[in-house]
Amino acid sequence: MKKPAPLFWLMTIQTPNRAGYNITDYQGVTTPAPGTTRLDLFNQIRNEIYREYPQSQGGAVIAFDLQANEL
Repeated sequence: MKKPAPLFWLMTIQTPNRAGYNITDYQGVTTPAPGTTRLDLFNQIRNEIYREYPQSQGGAVIAFDLQANEL
């Protein structure tokens, strides 16, 4: 089985604040394990963001993109 290539990801999360909403972009690169689905990566990345940035918990994901990390 061919090893998966590294993927660039971008996730935007909207969270409420006293004045309305915060909209924050998060980005990174990940190499999925063989057999990993797009949904698996979405949940994994969102959970990693929640752990690293607890203020993002309970927010709404308003954008998610996942693409090959090469030109």
